Amino acid sequence: MENNFDVLVIGGGPAGYTAAINAAQNGLTVILAEMSKMGGTCLNRGCVPTKALIHSGELIESAKQMETAGINVNYVGYDLNKIYERRDEIVNKLREGLTKFVLSKKIVIKNGCAQFVDAKTVKIDEEIFTAKNIIIASGSVPATLPITGIEHCVNSDYFLENKNEIPQKVLIVGGGVIGVEFAEFMLALGKNVTIVEYMERLISNMDKDVSIQLAMALKKKGALIYTGAAVKQVEKTAEGYKVHFTDKNGEQTINSDIVLVSTGRKANINNLNAQAIGLETVKGCIKVDENYKTNIDNIYAIGDCIGGIQLAHFAAAQGAFVADKIAKKESPINLKVIPGCIYTSPEIASVGMTQAAAVEKGIEVEVGKTPMGANVKSLIAGTERGFVKTVFEKQTGKLLGAVLYCDRATDIIGQLCLAIANGLTRKELLKVIHPHPTVEEAVGESVLASIKD
Repeated sequence: MENNFDVLVIGGGPAGYTAAINAAQNGLTVILAEMSKMGGTCLNRGCVPTKALIHSGELIESAKQMETAGINVNYVGYDLNKIYERRDEIVNKLREGLTKFVLSKKIVIKNGCAQFVDAKTVKIDEEIFTAKNIIIASGSVPATLPITGIEHCVNSDYFLENKNEIPQKVLIVGGGVIGVEFAEFMLALGKNVTIVEYMERLISNMDKDVSIQLAMALKKKGALIYTGAAVKQVEKTAEGYKVHFTDKNGEQTINSDIVLVSTGRKANINNLNAQAIGLETVKGCIKVDENYKTNIDNIYAIGDCIGGIQLAHFAAAQGAFVADKIAKKESPINLKVIPGCIYTSPEIASVGMTQAAAVEKGIEVEVGKTPMGANVKSLIAGTERGFVKTVFEKQTGKLLGAVLYCDRATDIIGQLCLAIANGLTRKELLKVIHPHPTVEEAVGESVLASIKD
């Protein structure tokens, strides 16, 4: 039948298109429904445009530092329209290439809102399609805060999808990944940046050492940072906006030209008509088992819509895993080793357990930490702030986790993911000869530093 498929995927982001591609490669007929643009949040208003903007900011910062390398620069300026045009060029090129690749796998793409009719039937706009298996990969949307005046604020989509001017005074509510990445970009543009974070430290899910050093780096660049701070109200004034919050010093008020709320994302499942099939949810996210199967036997859910760790590469891995499950194939993917990357300057990358998490679980550890101030390549590049930290289980010598706060951290972390995924020990890691001078040789020095005898 023309409208009957083996697999129907709802959502064209990393989770959805990876599931669709892998299912097609497994010999299944596939249809993919996307209500907006192929690539989902990551490509269109998330990872890719964010990193494109941050790259422009990094070039501005590099130009400002040229004098320290003996290069005379009279003026460093920027054209925000050209920065946005480059962002759009990158996004459009990647989206076009992705779409062509998906179509080359004989996958049918349907643009429109997908809604359940029953457990094997989905309506995409006005067309009806049936499938033996359905994969929900509907992604997420920016979360909001229950504060007075939230309607006066903007979210990340404001800058990532449009060409909006950035005023001089920017207040960012939220010091997580999105918040600190936007802070880096806006500081590079010379904006006055204030971060108000509810938790006691920035990026509170990361290693504490990273949080401390990142806060120091942002303050050095001119940012004002308030942690342990709860926003109560955003008030519109004749000059802009007044943000009221409380912290350890009591009531605080700060004036700003714009208020960016970056307090995470929530599952995008309101348009699915999930009640028609009795789809089970928990705290606004779709409930799944260890194989990403929902309470309905032929329906799976992956990516941001199930909550938990919301990372594009993790969502894509889930998509490949589920596609193999449907095809009754054994998946080679280890879904327990998930790297996290933050594109600050220097970059931050981590994988596995932090030292604190290991101690909380009663695991005796040996930790190696090497400062980047002792790294030749970092000194040459003027990026000597930061460190590389490795955590080993004392009893077995296995690498449990690592955190990097250094230049090119997001490119280096892969070797440590490989080590953890394969259960490598310190003894095995010490076999590696690291090239010199490189940033990544700090990994080897960190492993050596973990030897305490």
